[in-house]
Amino acid sequence: MDSRASVDIIRSKIVNGPIVGTMVWLAWPVIVANLVNMSYNLIDAFWLGKLGKVAFGAPTVCWPLIMLFYSIGMGYAMAGIALISQYVGAGDKEMAKKSAGQLISFLLLGALVLSGVGYLFIPQVLSMIGVPPSIYPLAVSYARIIFLGIPIVFFGFAFNTVANAIGDTRTPTILNVSSAITNIILDPIMIFGLLGFPAMGVAGAAIATVVSRSIVSIVGGFLLFKGFKGIKVGLSDLRIEKWWLRKVFSIGTPLSIQQSFNALGFTVMMSIVSRFGSTVIAAYGVVVRIINIMQAVTRGLNRATSIMVGQNIGAGKYSRAMSIAKTSVTFTSGFLALGALLLFVFSDQAVSFFVNEQDVVAEGSKLIHAVSSSIPFFGIFFVAGAVAAGSGHTRFVAALSTVRLWVLRIGLSILLAYIMKIGSLGVWLAMAISNIGAGTIALAWLIRGTWLRRVIEPSPKLTFKTARPSPK
Repeated sequence: MDSRASVDIIRSKIVNGPIVGTMVWLAWPVIVANLVNMSYNLIDAFWLGKLGKVAFGAPTVCWPLIMLFYSIGMGYAMAGIALISQYVGAGDKEMAKKSAGQLISFLLLGALVLSGVGYLFIPQVLSMIGVPPSIYPLAVSYARIIFLGIPIVFFGFAFNTVANAIGDTRTPTILNVSSAITNIILDPIMIFGLLGFPAMGVAGAAIATVVSRSIVSIVGGFLLFKGFKGIKVGLSDLRIEKWWLRKVFSIGTPLSIQQSFNALGFTVMMSIVSRFGSTVIAAYGVVVRIINIMQAVTRGLNRATSIMVGQNIGAGKYSRAMSIAKTSVTFTSGFLALGALLLFVFSDQAVSFFVNEQDVVAEGSKLIHAVSSSIPFFGIFFVAGAVAAGSGHTRFVAALSTVRLWVLRIGLSILLAYIMKIGSLGVWLAMAISNIGAGTIALAWLIRGTWLRRVIEPSPKLTFKTARPSPK
C-alpha cells in the first residue's frame, strides 16, 4: 500500500465501510496493546518482589503520583484525537499535519515542565503522604528516574494519538509490544546486574521502564518526520498557533482534570477500603484486576469508537456517527453483561484463582455479587467518554466522571459504610450505584446527540457530498 495514499484508503474505510467490521478492525490491535501495557507494572512487581517487600513497595507508593502526572498528558493527547481525526475525516490533510506537529510541541513542552516539577518536589510529597522510612529513599530514587523519562513517554503519547487519529492502530501496537518485550528483558538485567551491568535494584527497574518506552518515541518520531501514512510533519508544523492552543485547551482541559481527579479519587477509594483490613483490601484488589482484564477488550472498542466518531463527524456524516455510538454501546454492554454473568456464577473460582484464602474468597464473592449487575452500565459510561473524545465535546462527560467518582462512589461509600455502618458491603453497593447512575445519564447524553457537531473549521475549498450542516 502506498504510504501517501494510505491515509485516504483508511479514511474511506472508516467513513464508508461496514461499521461493525471497521470497529473490530480498529479495536483488536488496541486490545492487544492494552493487555501488553499491563505487563509493565506486573513485570516490575515480579522481579522487585524477589528483593523483598521494601523494594516491592517503592513503585507501589509512587505510581498513583506518577499517574497523576501522566493523566495530564493523556488528557491533552485525547484532545489531539478529536482535532486530527476530524481533519482527516474532512479530507484536510494539511490541517491534520499541522495539528499533529503542534500536538508534539505542546506535549513535549508540557512534559519538560512536569518532569522538572516532579523531580524537584517528589521527596517532599512522598514525605507528606507518610511513606515509611524504610521505603522512602528507594521510592524517591525510582520516582525521580520515571519523572526524568516523562518527555519520552509524552512523545510516545503524541505518536500514538496521531497514528490512531489517522486510523492506524496496528503500528502503535507493534511498537508497544516491542517496548514491553524490551522491558521484560531489561528488568532482570538492570535490577540484578546481569551481563556485566551493575546491580541497581529499584532504580534499575525504573531505568528499564524508561529505556523500553523510548522505543515508541524514537521509532514513532522517525516515522512522523519521514512521512507516515501520507502525513509528514515538518519543522514549520511544530510552531504552536493561538487558534490551535485555544482548541486543545477547550477540549483537553476537561479531560486532563477528569483524569487527574480520577487518579486522586482512586487513591482516596483505596484509603477507604484499607480501613477494613487486609482481607477486604485483597478482595478489592482481585476484583479490580478481573474487571481491568475485561476492560482491556472494551478499551479497544472505545478507542475504535473515538476514531470512527471523530472522522465521521469531520466528514459531516452525523447519522453514521450516531450509528457508530449505538453500535459501540450494544457491543460493549453486551460483552460486559456476558462477562458479568459468568463472573457472578463463578465468583468463588474467579477470586480463588488469584488468592486462595477462604476469607478473601468470601469477601470477593460478596463484592462481585454486589457490583456484577452494574458492570454493563460501567461500560456505557466509558463509551460516552470515547464519543466525547472523538467529537471533542468533553465537558459534560468530564463533569459526570467527577460526580460518579467523588459524589456517588466516594460520598456514598462513606455514608453507607461508616455513617450507616453497613461495613464493606456499603462500599460495594456504592460502587454499583455509581456505575448504574453514571451509565444511565451517559446513555441519555449519547441519545440526545448534542455532541454531533464539529470542533474544527475545514478549509473552505473542501466540500463533501455526504456533508450537511451540524444539527443545532
